[in-house]
Amino acid sequence: MNVLAHSAALVLAAQVAELRRAAAWLHAEAGARAVPDEDIARLDLCLHEALANVLDHSGLAADAEVRLRLQVGDGSATLTLDDGGAPYDLTQAVVAARPLTLEDTEPGGLGVLMLRSQADQLEYEYIDGSNHLHITVRWSAA
Repeated sequence: MNVLAHSAALVLAAQVAELRRAAAWLHAEAGARAVPDEDIARLDLCLHEALANVLDHSGLAADAEVRLRLQVGDGSATLTLDDGGAPYDLTQAVVAARPLTLEDTEPGGLGVLMLRSQADQLEYEYIDGSNHLHITVRWSAA
């Protein structure tokens, strides 16, 4: 099989307006590669959270690039986000305890927890001035 048929890439501007385009790309490319719908949904949640973090906290200019890459293999899909923003390894981030009541809930801080709960594997690298976040979901063959 051609490895290229199992991968896709997209370059975005570091702008909130690009979130919809990124989600549409993910759904189209993952769907075309037979990723199960429930796993596309998990990747979509992770994409939105990770991309929102990049846009809100990385310090990137609006004209900076954020690169997305999707790789699909047997029973797994990995979405990679690459950006040139400030280094941030969310795999090492300390996560506050999950609130037990609405009164205990504070705004923010739950995105990393959500990413960890939706992804089967998270990996981070900082190479040559770029963040590389790899988000993997896995499924069982039917």
